[in-house]
Amino acid sequence: MVPHRRSEAALDHQARLDLIHAEMKTLIRTGAAVEGGGQVPRDGSDVARRRLVEDWTALMLRSYNGEAENCLHMLHAGGLDAARRRLDRAASAIERLSGAFALRISPRYQALRACELELTADHLRRRAEARRTRRIA
Repeated sequence: MVPHRRSEAALDHQARLDLIHAEMKTLIRTGAAVEGGGQVPRDGSDVARRRLVEDWTALMLRSYNGEAENCLHMLHAGGLDAARRRLDRAASAIERLSGAFALRISPRYQALRACELELTADHLRRRAEARRTRRIA
């Protein structure tokens, strides 16, 4: 009976993560994961400027997603608060370093990544508790 509950919890966790990942993909596809890009330097054509903003946006999003993946791996050590702070610092660094492009990770995308962290931390905590319970029994 307990393994059935565990599998239900795992399926629920996976279903919630799948919803989060689907919304993140939608935000990325529609270009809503990163905001800004209004103050582009005026040298070159409009097409070249737009392409430059798109390249910077992709680079910043790739950097943020890499940091988010590192934060997910940090959770194995049990550091949810440290992972959240690290992800927030990454977002603020992107905003600060984007310079004249004034790019920033959208609050919705940040919230989805934070929710992903919390769900994963909760799942890892539950798995650890189940292992402890099995050892005791």
